[in-house]
Amino acid sequence: MTTSGPTRVRRPRARWLAVGVLATAAVAGACSRERTNVLVPDGAGTVTVMDFQEPFPLDPLPEGWRHRTFWRHRPMEMSFVTKAGVAAMRFATRDTASMLFRHVQVDLGTYPHLSWRWFIETEIDGTVDERTREGDDHPARFFLSFVTTNGVARQMEIIWANRRFAAGEYKMLGRFPHYVANGGAANVGRWHDETVDLAAVYQELWGGDPLGVTLVDLGVFCDSDDTGAESVAYIADVRVSQTPPS
Repeated sequence: MTTSGPTRVRRPRARWLAVGVLATAAVAGACSRERTNVLVPDGAGTVTVMDFQEPFPLDPLPEGWRHRTFWRHRPMEMSFVTKAGVAAMRFATRDTASMLFRHVQVDLGTYPHLSWRWFIETEIDGTVDERTREGDDHPARFFLSFVTTNGVARQMEIIWANRRFAAGEYKMLGRFPHYVANGGAANVGRWHDETVDLAAVYQELWGGDPLGVTLVDLGVFCDSDDTGAESVAYIADVRVSQTPPS
């Protein structure tokens, strides 16, 4: 099994690159349906949010999951596979876009760390400027939705960048934030272990104390609809934890 070495804990760096365009259509209606079978951590130090080791039905999905599709866009392809010895979900796009959501209720004060493994096999054409609406495609990204104690909803994405951004930077489309966890052609073709301190990222973006902020939806989002390109990514072992994985 090929990996990128020890798990890296990503903490935000105060570098912002912004463009004055609308945020992605992913925000609209992302969490509008009734939530059932919500995953609530049981107090264990590490809790698996998306376990792709054991295949489950994709149509229809189990309760607590949702495949979010978009009008006028064909959905991404999803399948259970073993990639380089790792049980994973394969996400493929060809001028397509959609999201696979898991409904959760995760307190950032208790479970601030999000970790996962990903393997990018086919990246998005890096000649299209990913800072623009026309280039807003990534081979793999996570969509996160938070709710504060007073009911304020906030969203962001964690992305695999194409060319313009380095790990720890933020890509901004309008006012919508994308945190860069990894990316670039040099990192394609092997497994990477990632950990992001969500509490630190939340505080960097919106300020205040993340204690009491709840992560209510987590989605894997793969798209190539803006560029018309193709992409293939594998994702495994999506977890939240009280401390960074060793």
